[in-house]
Amino acid sequence: MTMQPRSSPFPAAADAQVGDLPPWLRIRADQPGKLAGIKQSLGLDIAYGLQCNLSQDGEFSYFAITFLSVEQGRRKASRVIFILGRGVLISLEPSIAPQALDLAQARLARQAHAAPAFESFAVVLQAINDATDELLDALNSDLGRVLVQTNSVLNSLEARDRDFGVSDVVAAQLDLGEVEELLSDGLESQLQLALAARHAQARMPQTDAELQALFSTLIEDIEAVEDHVSFVHDRVRLLQTTNNMALNVKQNQIVKVFSVVTAVFLPAMLISTYYSMNVARMPILEWQYGEPITIALTAGLALLPLLYVKHRGWLR
Repeated sequence: MTMQPRSSPFPAAADAQVGDLPPWLRIRADQPGKLAGIKQSLGLDIAYGLQCNLSQDGEFSYFAITFLSVEQGRRKASRVIFILGRGVLISLEPSIAPQALDLAQARLARQAHAAPAFESFAVVLQAINDATDELLDALNSDLGRVLVQTNSVLNSLEARDRDFGVSDVVAAQLDLGEVEELLSDGLESQLQLALAARHAQARMPQTDAELQALFSTLIEDIEAVEDHVSFVHDRVRLLQTTNNMALNVKQNQIVKVFSVVTAVFLPAMLISTYYSMNVARMPILEWQYGEPITIALTAGLALLPLLYVKHRGWLR
């Protein structure tokens, strides 16, 4: 994410056209005619602005920001191109506008004064930052559910009248992988927000102390959410490690059950193999109590390994 300066003069009529535009002009992807008119009147090079996350072209700065949010209970990634000039802010948005931008517009509408372009940009970045923070809260709730499930596996607890199995642990691991990918995207989004805020602060009028303070507070909020993302990411990594441990415990438990079953039935298999030998004469077969004694001997020899295993605590 590097800034690429380019010295290309704008048409002289561009400054005259800026005054006719609102401080924040929103253009959706399904409005190509409106976009073409703005490009022609202001001399904007949108293709140049898409080459990197941040670029500078004369008086206009181009910001390509991809951010995450929770809309109607679902996680959504939105990519918006912002064009910031001295007197105008333009946002190129998807056909379905992100709720964060609608929230920013509502906040601006509640202000008693018409916000200039730089102030509008600060409010927009703040709304995007708040959307990421809301997403982190939702992810924390999901991680709490995974933590309960992982602890249930480790402690051999029951939930909903059944034991957690290997499939549950694997499913939790897949969910954690998705959350980790979301957090990586969220961290990248915060870095883009911080870069945009610092660049805008450097280009705004230095004499406007109130606006400078607004951007300083914004940058602090963005960095605080960055720390929140790092905290949740560390929690995910810890849960992944714990979940792997739970998976190993569960697999060892399955192997242990089969080992105990084998130990219990091994004496019976030995006795049945002995009495199935093809020999000329086996006296116990002619004895009146031969069959009950054989059954009792088989049961006793099968019970002894089971008692030993239980005494050693291998059945826990």
